[in-house]
Amino acid sequence: MDVADLRRRVAANDGWYHTIELPGGVLTPGQVDLRTSAPKLLPQSLGGQRALDVGTFDGFWAFELERRGATVVAIDVAELDHAQWPPLNRPRLLRQAADWNMQLGRGFAIAHGALGSSVQRVISDVYDVTPETIGGPVDVVFAGAIMVHLRDPVRALEALLGCLKPGGQLIQMEHFSLRNTLLSPRRPTGDFQPLRSEFNWMLANLSLLKAWPWAAGFTDVQRIGFLRPPSSNPMTGWYVGLRSRKAA
Repeated sequence: MDVADLRRRVAANDGWYHTIELPGGVLTPGQVDLRTSAPKLLPQSLGGQRALDVGTFDGFWAFELERRGATVVAIDVAELDHAQWPPLNRPRLLRQAADWNMQLGRGFAIAHGALGSSVQRVISDVYDVTPETIGGPVDVVFAGAIMVHLRDPVRALEALLGCLKPGGQLIQMEHFSLRNTLLSPRRPTGDFQPLRSEFNWMLANLSLLKAWPWAAGFTDVQRIGFLRPPSSNPMTGWYVGLRSRKAA
């Protein structure tokens, strides 16, 4: 792809969420830059494995999984208004998305073509994803900053567990409440946010984030580490990396 043309296509998409490095030194103007987070969370090599990226948006994590050798399928909802925004904010958010001409999949398509990627993008809600909808079970599932946006995280994690092969792993990067983690380090608790947050349902403390995979049937839930990626103000905060497994 011609670099000048690529720059024009990137600039024409007003709704970039991810910062992605494209050929020719082109960098997408994302709201969150996860480039330093990826090596801290993902294995160096995923050769011969199948991976699922959940809620892919512009595809940063899908392309990172692919770059490490995995065959990748990525799921997302069809339209922005299919996202589980709190109902109180939905009309205003839809008007804002229309004003910004935001279209799910447009950034993904630009990056996918520029990178010569083979990632398969599948339209599926996380609650409805099954091995059949993604072409078979996977070895690795990655879910990045999605639980905070779901009404029912355990139901979503149950669906992801069903997509994994025995012994497969779930890797998560999730925003968490530092305050509630310090106040209640051992008790699972969360901050219910729909009345004052545009997109969030529950900002969990660390104990609750670890409890959700256990409750869904995962085993060996481990903390990988803490992250604070560069991002725009609404998404600034502390994140934690978690790794869980499906029983062999």
